[in-house]
Amino acid sequence: MNQNILLIQSSIRIVWRYRWAALGGAMLICIAGWAAVIQMPNQYKSSAKVFMDTNSMLRPLLKGIAIDTGTREQIARMAQRTLVIRPNLEAVARETDMHIRAETPEQFEAALQRLGRKIQVKGTSRDNIFEIRYVAPDPDEATRVVESLLDIYVEKSLGESRRDTTQTKAFLERQIAEYEKKLQAAENRLKEFKQRHVGLMPGQGEDYYDLLEQVNEQLGAARLKLEEARNRRDELQRQLAEQSPGRAVERSVMRGAAVDPLEERIRDLESSLDSLLLRYTERHPEVTATRRILEELKRQQADAAAAEGQSAGELPTNPVYQELRVAFGRAQAEVAALEARVKEYARRKRELESLVDTIPEVEAQLVRLNRDYDVHQRNYEELVSRRESLELSDEASQTTDEVQFRIVEPPRRPVLPVGPDRLKLNVGVFVLGTGGGLGLAWLLAMWRPTIYTRRELADLTGLPVLGSVSRVWTAKLRMRRRVEVTTFGFGCLALLALFAVVVVLQPGGEQVMASLEALRGKLL
Repeated sequence: MNQNILLIQSSIRIVWRYRWAALGGAMLICIAGWAAVIQMPNQYKSSAKVFMDTNSMLRPLLKGIAIDTGTREQIARMAQRTLVIRPNLEAVARETDMHIRAETPEQFEAALQRLGRKIQVKGTSRDNIFEIRYVAPDPDEATRVVESLLDIYVEKSLGESRRDTTQTKAFLERQIAEYEKKLQAAENRLKEFKQRHVGLMPGQGEDYYDLLEQVNEQLGAARLKLEEARNRRDELQRQLAEQSPGRAVERSVMRGAAVDPLEERIRDLESSLDSLLLRYTERHPEVTATRRILEELKRQQADAAAAEGQSAGELPTNPVYQELRVAFGRAQAEVAALEARVKEYARRKRELESLVDTIPEVEAQLVRLNRDYDVHQRNYEELVSRRESLELSDEASQTTDEVQFRIVEPPRRPVLPVGPDRLKLNVGVFVLGTGGGLGLAWLLAMWRPTIYTRRELADLTGLPVLGSVSRVWTAKLRMRRRVEVTTFGFGCLALLALFAVVVVLQPGGEQVMASLEALRGKLL
């Protein structure tokens, strides 16, 4: 504790010895600093607040029909973040005549850098309000800069929105044209594939294996009917052999007694063929099978007519014999028809069995072609729908702006400066001057050290100090000391008075005086 007290006393003695140097240094630093603060130009701030209104009345009405306007909001916010870029700064510099004041490209570049540092864009996405600020020595320049930035921001936001709509529309048009070509190509491939594989296409939901199973069932049923018809024909032939023809009558009389069964069968098949041709093409399996059966029956009819031409001109007159012969003829015709049907079903089965690898491949290719066609058609329809939505959204944006910019606080020409803060600067200069004076005194003391006490001398020499001689203060010395102290006090008071004058006379000094008066009133 005593060491600290001694150290403080020693420091005070050091400073006091060089008090005039400390006071002079403080005076010089303060006067120079206050002069520099006075010479600093005033700074004027101009600002503008903009509200970005995204709640258009058309937005809820067009929800789900037109394109969402969130993209326009993003463009506006992007324009806000990229407002202070070189092209915009150059435009502002040209509008405010900064390029005229710059005599060289280097000066113009420095002016652009200062402009970019001094522009402030602040805002929040929560309330959609942002502020543009600019501080300059000239109030008119500050106002013009803020106005130029505001115009650039609004124009850029709207221009980017329209440019984005145009680019999107052009992209959709290109994609629609491309998918239209793809859709036409898919249609042509599907049509050509169906034309090349007529008769092999899966019909009415039946695939290859269902068709093969159906043919096997039809072949089995036809063989069973053929066996029954053959048995019936053989029985009629046996009964016919046991009957006697009887007496003869004219052939023309017997011709009207019975109807040729082959003729009835041929007429039925021709009618069935006409019905099939209304539904299928010439190469359809059902059509080709019916034609073969019809040709076989016509051939049998021609053979029967030739055989009748070679027989006698008279026919048997036994009624039982005649009925058996007619039934036998029908049975033969039915057997012939069933044999032709069995042959056709067998041929169709062989064809299907030979196409055991072809038909599934055809079906698989058809599925792929249909899938490609469906994908292209779905994409084409989706692109057309998007284009219609974009056009509707564009028309709505032309009717009313989806993002409206409302200037909440327009830029005004500032009257009072916002800087520099001369009060803080002057106080800082005073503190710096005081510290500089004390530091100068300390440096002088370190440069020319002095011993003030016996203890310091003993510590310095390492020898015992036997005594000390005190200074005798005569009246003349005391008077001289008193004058020096008084003069030093007046010097300190002069420095404080100069500081007070600087504070009071600076812009805004009236507020400082009012604050001091209020504080004095509270203390009293």
